[in-house]
Amino acid sequence: MIKQIKKRNGQLVDFDANKLNKWATWASDINGVEWASVALDAVKKCHDRCTTSELQKAMISACIDREDESHLYMAGRLYSAECYKEVFGSFKNIPTLKEMYHKMTNAGLWKHMDYSDDELDIIGSYINHNLDLTYPYNQLFQIKNKYALTNRSTGQCYETPQFTFMRVALGSMSIQPKSTRLNDVISTYKYLSHSKTNAPTPYMLYFGTGHLGLASCCVYISKDDIPSISAGDHIAYMMTCASAGIGAAMLTRSKGDPVRNGTIKHLGKLPYYKVAESNVCANKQAGRGGACTMHLNCLDPEIEDLLRLRHPKTVDDKKIKNIDYSLVYNKLFLQKAAKNEDWMLISYFYAKDLWEAMYSDDLDKFTEKYNHYLSIDVPKKMVNARDIAKLFLVNSYEVGRIYEFAADNANSHTPFNDTIYSSNLCQEVMLPTKPFNGVMDIYEYNSDGEIALCHLMAICAGRVSEEEYEDVAYYSLLMADNAISIMNYPFESLATSATSRRSVGVGITNLAYAMALNNLRYDSAEGKNYMHRLAEMHAYYLYKASLRLAKEKGNAQWMLKTKYPNGWLPIDTYNKNVDLVHTQPLLYDWETLRKQIIDNGGIRNSTVCAMMPCESSSLASNTTNGLYPIRNGVVIKIDEDSKKVFIAPGWEHLSDNYQIAFDIKDSDMTDTYAIFQKFTDQGISADFYKKYTKDDNAVSFKDIFQSWLYRHKMGLKSRYYINSASGVDVSSSTIKEPEEQKGCDGGFCTL
Repeated sequence: MIKQIKKRNGQLVDFDANKLNKWATWASDINGVEWASVALDAVKKCHDRCTTSELQKAMISACIDREDESHLYMAGRLYSAECYKEVFGSFKNIPTLKEMYHKMTNAGLWKHMDYSDDELDIIGSYINHNLDLTYPYNQLFQIKNKYALTNRSTGQCYETPQFTFMRVALGSMSIQPKSTRLNDVISTYKYLSHSKTNAPTPYMLYFGTGHLGLASCCVYISKDDIPSISAGDHIAYMMTCASAGIGAAMLTRSKGDPVRNGTIKHLGKLPYYKVAESNVCANKQAGRGGACTMHLNCLDPEIEDLLRLRHPKTVDDKKIKNIDYSLVYNKLFLQKAAKNEDWMLISYFYAKDLWEAMYSDDLDKFTEKYNHYLSIDVPKKMVNARDIAKLFLVNSYEVGRIYEFAADNANSHTPFNDTIYSSNLCQEVMLPTKPFNGVMDIYEYNSDGEIALCHLMAICAGRVSEEEYEDVAYYSLLMADNAISIMNYPFESLATSATSRRSVGVGITNLAYAMALNNLRYDSAEGKNYMHRLAEMHAYYLYKASLRLAKEKGNAQWMLKTKYPNGWLPIDTYNKNVDLVHTQPLLYDWETLRKQIIDNGGIRNSTVCAMMPCESSSLASNTTNGLYPIRNGVVIKIDEDSKKVFIAPGWEHLSDNYQIAFDIKDSDMTDTYAIFQKFTDQGISADFYKKYTKDDNAVSFKDIFQSWLYRHKMGLKSRYYINSASGVDVSSSTIKEPEEQKGCDGGFCTL
């Protein structure tokens, strides 16, 4: 029983239930939810002489315990009030933007961004702190605890959510011409605060501050010598410090190959991968460790060991579990596996040109070189292609962190003239890389090597009307393009390539909500036609935006390294099998756009599209993740400090419309990604879903192999997670062989 309560100034006063009831009534006004039992439960959670803050937190906890959307919004109002008390003393003490700007810049928390007091007064008139009262608790919690500037040692928070959004807008638009800057800041803030755009974690954390590690993704490649491998290690370490996720590939010889004219036997890739693991795990990124995906070539003689590096049953000295892996393959490998034929493993040391041909879109060229090495006397190992496929798929399902990279698909549907060797950490970035000659080469302005860097943004489907999509696309691309100019680069070579390429990936998030809102399904004809319309609109307006930016700021310096000057558009090189799964014609005037791009000599950016997971940032916009269907309508996470409930947007009235991911077949998810890939110049973080039951704890090899074949057939460039919902331990499940193994005649797909 609470008799007395301690105020923030330490004063003990008699507990007044009427004040608590008024507070609960105010918090419930947003949607008229029942509040009396919430207040009663909060009192039960507290002790006599508790603090007002403890009572407030108990109210929030009581709301969360209801595990419904309405009470999450009530909890959000309570939490928002708590945030304003913590940061400013109360809702009544909110400073103006001008006051906040000078306070934060004087404290060294915001950087000086050359805005005049008059400009800050105008911009400040558009900031709407009442929006914080309209967000659900989980959204506010993510913004405050992940993105708002905070002293991580003392816990002191300096920003409320609307000031966080405004900092990002001020910082990202600080380099805009003064003639447009005010409108650019206001529009950027509006779209962020109304959850129409979704900015990645580096932007939310660092725009407007002195720390400008703004890149989301970094991709590099090493060649077959110690100086180049050392350069790759340095890149992994430094770019992890700069807040980027790492995608890596190593074109190096294999275990047992001769070194120094045979005086030394090569130890293989495991020692190098262990160094990469150490480099990315050595530093923290906003409270989390760095991360890397290493790409493994299916030609590699070490491939059987490499595919087991994360498996729990692998012996410790052959286990490297803190980085992820992606298998690089092409159509010929899949054909060999489908026909149950042999596959040649051969080291890069003995077949450099064959390895290079793996990354070509010319299958005939690769096949010719493959047959050449089969016919000559050179060290190689023959294995059954299906055995390698099975090893890969078993580990993909049991471990979940082994991905796919279709090198031929990646290098056929692309605006680049240069080779793409790998993807990034999350498998959606598809950009050229070149190996460096040594560590010092990275610091040279005119280096022969190239690190790929991608800046990401996302547009929230279901929140942006067709009428405003063009403007939202423009400001999404503008923010990412400005990040390229504003970012601090740890290497001169990176500054050169990033600012010369200007590679951007604006994706789509919240697709599941948009589908539910329109009462559409991922596996229906109507749903696939809707996704085609959305994907086309998204890409068309992004290319228009890049053309507009080119006219405002100039084309990318390395535009001639792309196909845009000749009029390339994604509708030219996409996999035509996509058109078998929808009936939606094109709606936009691509040919006029093509002519405008040719007349302009290209556009501002080498790429404009990539479909990322939005795993963390989606929480700050209260959206569903990326292109993914939801796994559950209500997700509950309990940690040492609190209980967190995440509810799909609109769940209370759209629950019958939402489609659960584990109820969608692999083929329909492939169709979904293929439709978006048609218009996407980079790639897609493509997740798939498998439901296990206690009665069916086995996976059909035929089914999962056919799914892999179908992904390639439909033009997917990569595959990310395989998510499992199980009543059994996935690691204990088995792979069921088909009754007959007769290649394509035994039930396997053909290519």
